[in-house]
Amino acid sequence: MSEYSCEILVAGIVQGIGYRPFVFNLASDLDVKGHVMNLGDAGVKIVAQGEKETLLRFIELLKTNKPKLSTYESFQIEWLKEPTEFTKFEIAQSLSSGKSTGFSYLPPDITICDKCVEELESNEPRRKDYPFNACVDCGPRYTVIEKLPYDRPNTVMREFPFCEHCKGDYENSKDRRFHAQTTCCTDCGPTYTLYSSNREMISFSNNKEMVQFISKEIEKGKLVAIKGIGGTHIACSTIKDDVLLKLREAKGKRKFKPFAIMAKDIPSMEEFAELNSEEKKLITSFRKPIVLLKKNSDYYLSEWVSPGLHNIGVMLPYAGIHYMVLREMSEPTIVMTSANPSNYPMFIDNAEIMEKLSYVDYFLLHDRKIYQRNDDTVIRINKLAKRFSHKFIRRSRGWVPEPLISHIDIKNNTILGIGAEMHLIPSLMKGTRIIPTQHIGTVTLLETYEYMIEAIKHLLNLYNSKIDSVAYDMHPQYMTSTSIDEILNLFDVEEHTAYQHHEAHIASVALEQKIHPEEEVIGIALDGTGYGRDGSIWGGEIFCGPITNLERVGQLEQFNLPGGDLATKYPLRSLLSLLSHNFRREGIVDITADLVNTLPRGKEGVEFVLNQLEKDVFPVGFKTTSTGRFLDAVSVFLGICGEQTYEGEPAIRLEGYSLSGKTSGDPIGLEIPYKETKDGHEIQISQVFPQLIDLGKNFSKERLAYSTQKALGSVISEVVNSIAEQRNISKILVSGGVCLNSIITDEIVKAVEIGGRKVFTNEKISPGDGGISIGQVYLEALNKFN
Repeated sequence: MSEYSCEILVAGIVQGIGYRPFVFNLASDLDVKGHVMNLGDAGVKIVAQGEKETLLRFIELLKTNKPKLSTYESFQIEWLKEPTEFTKFEIAQSLSSGKSTGFSYLPPDITICDKCVEELESNEPRRKDYPFNACVDCGPRYTVIEKLPYDRPNTVMREFPFCEHCKGDYENSKDRRFHAQTTCCTDCGPTYTLYSSNREMISFSNNKEMVQFISKEIEKGKLVAIKGIGGTHIACSTIKDDVLLKLREAKGKRKFKPFAIMAKDIPSMEEFAELNSEEKKLITSFRKPIVLLKKNSDYYLSEWVSPGLHNIGVMLPYAGIHYMVLREMSEPTIVMTSANPSNYPMFIDNAEIMEKLSYVDYFLLHDRKIYQRNDDTVIRINKLAKRFSHKFIRRSRGWVPEPLISHIDIKNNTILGIGAEMHLIPSLMKGTRIIPTQHIGTVTLLETYEYMIEAIKHLLNLYNSKIDSVAYDMHPQYMTSTSIDEILNLFDVEEHTAYQHHEAHIASVALEQKIHPEEEVIGIALDGTGYGRDGSIWGGEIFCGPITNLERVGQLEQFNLPGGDLATKYPLRSLLSLLSHNFRREGIVDITADLVNTLPRGKEGVEFVLNQLEKDVFPVGFKTTSTGRFLDAVSVFLGICGEQTYEGEPAIRLEGYSLSGKTSGDPIGLEIPYKETKDGHEIQISQVFPQLIDLGKNFSKERLAYSTQKALGSVISEVVNSIAEQRNISKILVSGGVCLNSIITDEIVKAVEIGGRKVFTNEKISPGDGGISIGQVYLEALNKFN
C-alpha cells in the first residue's frame, strides 16, 4: 500500500503540557513516522507519514485524546503531494517561529500533581522529600520561562543541567517526565536552604530534617519566610494571637487586612469553614487558588486571621514544599500571606528577601530564579439568583497567561490596555486573543510601575509582538496616565486613547460575554472611584446604548467628598456630607456624637468638615456618585467600621456584618427612592439615613445593614427595569468592584431577571479594577481596528 504524508499545524495551549510527548507516543503506537516540533508562539508543527487510513486515525486521536490541559485554537491539515521519507518518528529541534493559522500560548503554573506528591513519601532516593518534584503534568511554567518555544534552554532550569538519571527520564518516551522541561532531582536540581534571622545558614543532613525543624518552629509561634513558585510568603500559626499581631505590626502596621491561610486538606477546612460544591471543585482544581469561604459556627482559628469578616481566604498546598511543611505539623493550617508590603512587588531575590524581611525568625529559600513574579489568585463564589458566579478578586497564579477569546479580530494588530491604578493588570490583545498579565498591584510606587513595564515587556517578548495602540484610563492623576508619554516612547507607539473608567468596566463584560458591539445594552457600574466625564468622581452609574457609545442615564445622588481621599480613609466625612442633605448642623452633631472619635481630630474635625459643607467650597473633583463611599458611610453610621485600613474595608465589613447575624424575617420597610432629573434617574441615597435612625429603635444593626444593601440593589433594578421597558432592552451588564458584594448583586439579578431579562457579570476576570484593561483594549479594538 502507498504511503501518504501530511503537515499538521496546531495552535492553542500546546506547549508546556506534554503535547509533544503525547504526539510522539501516539505516533509510535500507530507506527506513524515523521516528527513534531515547537514553533514559538505559532504553536506546534507535526509532519506525519503513513498509510492513509492510519493517518486519518492519527489525526482523529490527536483531536480527541489530547492532554487534559491542552486546547486547540486551530487545527490545520495539509496533505503533501510528495511524501517525505522518514524512518521513524521523533521530537525535532524547536524553531523560534513558524507559519500558523492560530495563536499559541503557555499554560499557567500548574500545582504539583498527585503522582509527584506520592513520590515525596516514597523510598525513591532522588524523589523522596524533594520539594521540586515535577513532571509533564505539573510544575511551574509562566514563572520560569524567558521566551518561547517552551524548551529547557529558554527557561531558568538551564542553570540546572540534567544528571544522568534525569536525562534518561527526559528521553524515555514511556516515562511521565519525557520532555518535561522542569525535570530535576536531588542530584541535579534546585535546593532549599534554611537561614536564621541573622542570615546564618542552618545545616541539616536532609530535607526531611530541615522541614521537620521549620514546621515545629511555626507551631511554636515563629515567623518564617518561604520562597515559592512566584514569590515569597510569610508562614506562621493560625491560632496564636501574639504571632499574628507581631506580623500585622511588621507588615507596615497592617491593622485588620485579612491573611490568607493554607489548609492540609478539605476535611481540615470543614472544621472552620463552610464549603459548597462549587467551592470544593475550584479549591481542589489544578489551579489551587485562594477561595473566600464563609466561617462556620465551629470556627476556631484566631480572630486576627481575618478580623471583623464573615469569611476567610483558604487554599490547598500547590508546591512540594507546602505539602512537606504541612505534613510535619500537628496543626492542619498555616498562614501563607504575601511577604511584600501592600502595593509593593513580590520579593523574589534572596538578598532582597533577607534585607526587607529582617523581622522574621527564619528564611527558607531556594536557588531557582523566579523569572516572573506571580501572586496567588483570590476568588469568591457568589450565589446570584440560583446560579454560582465566580468573582475574581485577584487573577494571577493558575490563570496567567491564559487568554480571553474575543468575538472580533484585529488581525495582525496588537493593542495594550494598561488599566487604571489600583489592582492593576495590563492586557495585550493580538488577533482575537486578549492576554492579561499577572496581578501587578496598585501603581503608586516607582517599584510597582517598573514591575508593570517588566510584565508588559515579557508578554511582548513571549508572543513576538509590537504594540500598535495603547488604551488607558482618563483619570488625569493616575501614574499610568501621567506617564503615558513615557510609556508610548518606551514601546515606540503613537496611537493612544484614554477611556472613561466605568465605560471600560461595562465593556469588559461585553467582551467576556461576547455581546454584539452594535446591540443596545444597559450597563450598571458600581465601584469606589472613577474619573467621570464631567470631572467629578463617578461610582454609581447606569448607562444605556451600544458599547462604543454609552449614554449615562442614571446615577446615585451626588454628594461632596470633604477632604477628597481623606473621605475614603475616614468614612465619617462622607457620612457628614450625606447627612447634610436632610439635617441641619445641630442635628448632624447629635446624630454623630458617638462617632467623632473615628476622626483624628475628633469633635474639632467634625466641626471643620461641617464648616466646609455649609460654605460649599468643593470643586467638581470633590463631588461623587460613588457606591463605595455610600456604603462606607452606612458602615460608620452603624458603628461597624470608622477607618479604612485596607482598600474597601468599611464596605467589606458592612457586608460581612450583615451576613454574620440573623437577617431573616419580614421586610423592615427600608426603601431608597429615585427621581427623574434633567440628567436622568437619580437614586436618592441620602434618604437612607433618616430611615435608619427611625428603624434603629426596633431592629438590630445586622438587619439594618442587610436591608440597606438589599434596598440599594432593589432601587437600581427598579430604575433599570424602567429604562429597559422604555427602550426594549433585554441585556443588562453589571461590573465594578462593588459587584463583589453578594447582597447587592444578588438582588439586582433576581429583580431584573424576573421580568425575562438577562443579567451578565464578569466571570473570567475581576469585576474590579483588575478587569479594566480588558474593557480598554476591547473599546480600542472596536474604535480603531474593527
